[in-house]
Amino acid sequence: MIEPSSCSSSQRTFVFEVTFSELSFRRRENTKNSTRRSGDPDSDDLLLLNDEPHTLHFASDLPTKNVIVYCDRAEVRRLVVADLPKGTNEILIQNVSAVVERQSVRVDGRGALIQEVQYQEMPIDTQQETEKVQNLERNKFELENEKLAIEDEISSLRKRTEVLDGVAAQIASGPCASPFSSNKSDSGTCVSRRHTVTGLQTSCSDLPSLHSTVPQANLLNNEDTLANLAKFLNYYGETVSGMKGELRAKQREADSLTERIDALERQIDQLRCGYEYDSVKRNISIIVEMETAASVELFVTYQVYCASWKPAYDIRASTAGDEQTANSVQLCYYGLVEQNTGDDWRDTELVLSTASPSLGGAPPPLATLAASLHKPKHQRQRHGSARRKPMSAASEEDMGFGSFDYNEIVDAAALHRYNTCQMSRSSEENSISNPSFENLISTCFSIPRAVTIHSNGIEHKVLVAMVDLSCAFFHECVPSRCSSAFLSATVTNTATFPLLPGPAAIYLNNSFIAKTHLRAIAPGEEFRCSLGADPAVKVEQKSPTTCHEQVGFMSKSTLVTHEQVISLRNAKVAQSVQITVREQIPKSVDEKIKIAIISPEIKRGQQGEVRLNREGNLEWTTILAPGQHRDLIVKYTIEYPSSESVTFKLIA
Repeated sequence: MIEPSSCSSSQRTFVFEVTFSELSFRRRENTKNSTRRSGDPDSDDLLLLNDEPHTLHFASDLPTKNVIVYCDRAEVRRLVVADLPKGTNEILIQNVSAVVERQSVRVDGRGALIQEVQYQEMPIDTQQETEKVQNLERNKFELENEKLAIEDEISSLRKRTEVLDGVAAQIASGPCASPFSSNKSDSGTCVSRRHTVTGLQTSCSDLPSLHSTVPQANLLNNEDTLANLAKFLNYYGETVSGMKGELRAKQREADSLTERIDALERQIDQLRCGYEYDSVKRNISIIVEMETAASVELFVTYQVYCASWKPAYDIRASTAGDEQTANSVQLCYYGLVEQNTGDDWRDTELVLSTASPSLGGAPPPLATLAASLHKPKHQRQRHGSARRKPMSAASEEDMGFGSFDYNEIVDAAALHRYNTCQMSRSSEENSISNPSFENLISTCFSIPRAVTIHSNGIEHKVLVAMVDLSCAFFHECVPSRCSSAFLSATVTNTATFPLLPGPAAIYLNNSFIAKTHLRAIAPGEEFRCSLGADPAVKVEQKSPTTCHEQVGFMSKSTLVTHEQVISLRNAKVAQSVQITVREQIPKSVDEKIKIAIISPEIKRGQQGEVRLNREGNLEWTTILAPGQHRDLIVKYTIEYPSSESVTFKLIA
């Protein structure tokens, strides 16, 4: 129930204390002798509060309606519902997050006229906070005593169980060691031994000797011994079973108390660290004017740091289709959200944004984007005399790359300007080198369901979208290096949203293949995805044949003919495969060495394409029908003077 304060009949002050964080601190700012000053031309305040307004304390947090997470912060929108009487009222939200952006606070709602919104930072009340820590320590002490009592009960239960287990072990070892044998002649040797069990006491004076020499047959025919044995076994089964169940229950209770004690220790440590490094608490004061008594709903929005998100992907491909099925891959778009703001975002609408958050009500300024030709580093070098120019201004002459001699820097301000200039240039070069990324940053992704993000600094994985993207599968192989054919896909982003740079996990036929990293991909843009080795496509490189011969009349030359056979087989039953074979062809770096490719012909054909790439290697693309086997023959000649010899060297 909300009651007006008794400080003034025309002013009613209502204070809502909201526990946003256990790390928040409670201390009021010293605002003594503050009153309403009507007619004072020097006062711009609509309302000045008295020293100690009436407060109402609420243990639960304000409901979080929605959160927009940016790359370096988050915008939180909370709901305040209150029944207010007619007149001027204050709503005070205490213990706001310690990482709040003070310029970002704004309030909107209906049912009241909002007159003023203030963000306040007030010194903490160390005495009140010390009492809070002491209360937590008392709770911890009580839990520790309770845990010790339970551990004593556990120890007692274990000892009682061990005693009964020991008696049962004696019985199980044989009749000669049984305490229930019928011979009483040796009872005096164990008069001092006494087996005590709840509800059952057996002394050696009443039991037969443990060292009876009665034959086994007579023992088993002794009715007293068998009756005592049956009684003990029944008692053992009932008692030990109950004690072990009670022991397990006590152990679970002790484990639960341990977790509660650990949680209290963490809470105490957090509070003590908070008091040491943060000496203020943060409030938001809202002054509203009510024409009539009514219920109001206000939305308080502010930005907090220590929150971020980044994208992650799962790419799932399947090769189980047939020729008539359109190829596609499933892309699972995730957002990895983490926050350590001190507030738990519970059951809230979450929006992930790549835009830059703005402060205030005006649009952000837009700078000029200049385009210039990139100059190599050596072109910016200055002569030694240029280094000795005055360093009072951060001009191009004294801020160019290589223009400073660090031995001559004696002005700290000039050094700071130099470092600032270097950072600015690096930022500009990064921006110009990837201009297409600027078109992707202003994107928002709404999470389709309410989520809870705890303030623990741990990444929370939320599903943004799940879409099917069109793709074209193809195979690649390098027989001289590996006998496997690797499946790849050219994927087209057919979604309406861009794919941001981030890690991606690759799955093929529900099996994990590898991890990769996606670049920024706009809608409609293609990207390549490697899907691992495909065991259904067989590749075999047979032993090459080499032939040497002498050619020429006037000048003798050596002609070397190299022939290589590559065998391909498609073991798929219902799918054709397109495969590109890459094979090394020597590249001449001397005009005396002449290389000619005999097979295949370097031209387009019906079976695919044969070409030499820019590295000079052969790329032979062909299509294999289901079950088809094909041999590719690679043949080339090398001609060089007979008086010379040829060496081969790999060039990376």
